[in-house]
Amino acid sequence: MFAQCNGYSPVSQDFIWLGEYTDGTHLSEYDFVTQAENSFYAIQREKLIRFGMVGHGQTFFFESDGIFKLAGRMVELVYSTPDKDYHLTGNVFQSYRDIIAYKDAEASGLPNYSPAAAGEKGVMSSTITQFNFGYKAALLIDQVEFHVKAICKIPFNAPVHMALRLVSNTELNGKLQVKVNGLVTQEFSAPLKHDIGGELNWLVQ
Repeated sequence: MFAQCNGYSPVSQDFIWLGEYTDGTHLSEYDFVTQAENSFYAIQREKLIRFGMVGHGQTFFFESDGIFKLAGRMVELVYSTPDKDYHLTGNVFQSYRDIIAYKDAEASGLPNYSPAAAGEKGVMSSTITQFNFGYKAALLIDQVEFHVKAICKIPFNAPVHMALRLVSNTELNGKLQVKVNGLVTQEFSAPLKHDIGGELNWLVQ
């Protein structure tokens, strides 16, 4: 469905989430034909092969192996040590189906706003400022257990970026590599201590 749709939201909302299933069917936040709204909790996670966002003529999603496809860019994550490279994405036998999707919004009051009037007249207005999607995954790679949280953030009128969090059950002295279209574009020093997480934001390039 990500390849077949035109990349535009069927409603006035800038982006909608979309889940694609193994049997060729899909579920979207708003139906592309009827515009009916669907619940995020109705997604059949065990059948997912792709999940992400569509809007403004673009698609942002990840595959069932955890690799992100962001507006034509293939993004992979590798934790590299002097002894070994641990591929945090691209693992077909691991599960990346603990999916995440949420919106950031700002609320503002109209002129002459008062808390009492808010409940009676609904004078508060809200605006979505950012769309977010991604996953949490527990990965076992060569006896090392990693907990990965990768969130793609699509803000209004600002560059797309990713929030990455990594935890290991083993002390490791390595670097987090970000690969785009198969090439390492950036790497970050990321020494890990037992069960202590590290976080960083990466601007999608």
